[in-house]
Amino acid sequence: MISPFPYDKISDTEHFYGRDKEIKEIEKLVGFSNNMLIHSKRRMGKSSLINYFLEIHKKDYLCIYVDIFDITSKEDFAYSLLKALSNSQKSDLKSALKMFASLFKRVRVEPTIDPVTLKYSLKPVVVTLTFEQMMEDFFNSLNELSKKNQIILAIDEFQQVATIKDIKLDAYLRTYIQNRKNISYIFLGSKRHLLNSFFEYKAPLYELANHFELKALKIEDIYVYAKKYLQISKKNIEYIYEKAKGETKLIQNILHLLYVYKIEKISEEKTDEVIDEIINSKDGSFRLLYDTLNNNQKTALKIVGHYKSGFFNTEILKQYNIKKQTLQSSINTLFNKELIDKNEDKYFIPDRTLELWVERL
Repeated sequence: MISPFPYDKISDTEHFYGRDKEIKEIEKLVGFSNNMLIHSKRRMGKSSLINYFLEIHKKDYLCIYVDIFDITSKEDFAYSLLKALSNSQKSDLKSALKMFASLFKRVRVEPTIDPVTLKYSLKPVVVTLTFEQMMEDFFNSLNELSKKNQIILAIDEFQQVATIKDIKLDAYLRTYIQNRKNISYIFLGSKRHLLNSFFEYKAPLYELANHFELKALKIEDIYVYAKKYLQISKKNIEYIYEKAKGETKLIQNILHLLYVYKIEKISEEKTDEVIDEIINSKDGSFRLLYDTLNNNQKTALKIVGHYKSGFFNTEILKQYNIKKQTLQSSINTLFNKELIDKNEDKYFIPDRTLELWVERL
C-alpha cells in the first residue's frame, strides 16, 4: 500500500502538491537556458520539487539529476556526473551503449543490473582515469548532446563540493558553466553559509545563477490536498503546521500516521499523540547524537532549543550555570556541526523533530 503522504522518500508525481508557483518559476528560467540556485532549510522538499519538474518535462529536455550528498573526493564528484549522464537517455540499453561509446573518448560504459529492482542501467568504468580526464569527457559529451537537445543538469546537495579540499570545484566548474550553450544548471542545497560562499560577490560562481528560496508549503495547499484522504479541518492543518514550524517532512509524517491509523475525529490531542510517537521513534538516534557533545555543548543546545534568541542575558546564564564566552563558543561549535542554524538574529535547530526532542530536555 502506498501512502498519499510520503515523508521518507522523494514524492512521486501522483502525490506531489502545492508547488505550482515554483514549477512556473523554474519553467520560466530553464526555458531560456538560465541557471538556478534553489536553496532552503533541509526537509522542505527541494529534491521532490526538482524530481517532479524533471519528470513532467522529460519529453521537453534532456534531464540529468545527480545527488552528490555522499561524495568524499573530486573523483567521486566526477564519477557521479558521468553515471547520471550515462543513465539519462530514454533509448534502449543497446542504443545507449553505442551512443556513449561514440561520445566518451576515455570513459567506458558497461551494463549492470540492480539486484533489488532487477533493472538494467549503465555503469561508467573509470579505474585508470584522472579527475581531469573524467571531467573533460563529461563536459565534452554534455556540450555535444546540447547541439541537439536542450539540457537541464540538476546537482542536488551542491554545498558538498565545499568538503573537497584538494581542489576548488566551484572555480573549476566556472569555465564550463559560463561557456555553455543550450544547458541549464540547477544547483540545490540547504547549507546557506556554504552556498553563499560559492555565489557571493567575487566568488567563482557569482552571478552565474538566479537565486530562488524554496519557502514552506502554504497552509491552504496542504489543506486542499489532505482533505482528499482525511476527515480534517483547516484548523487541524493550521495546528499541524504550527507544531511542525512549516517543515514539509514532519507535516507529511504527521499526516501519514493520521492516515495509517484511520483516525476519524482528528483533534489537537490526537495530533499531539502522533507527534509524540514520531519523537519517541527517534529517541535512540537523538540520544546517540546528544552523547557526542560535551557538557557545555549540551547546555548550549538546550538553551537554543528553548529560547532561540536573547539567551545571553544574566538570568538564563545563571539558570544554566554557564558563562557568556563559554556559551558563545559552544554555539559556534554547534553551528559548525550544523546542529543549529541562524536566521537573522534567531538561532534554531533545523531538524524540527530534533528541536521538539530538545525542548523536552
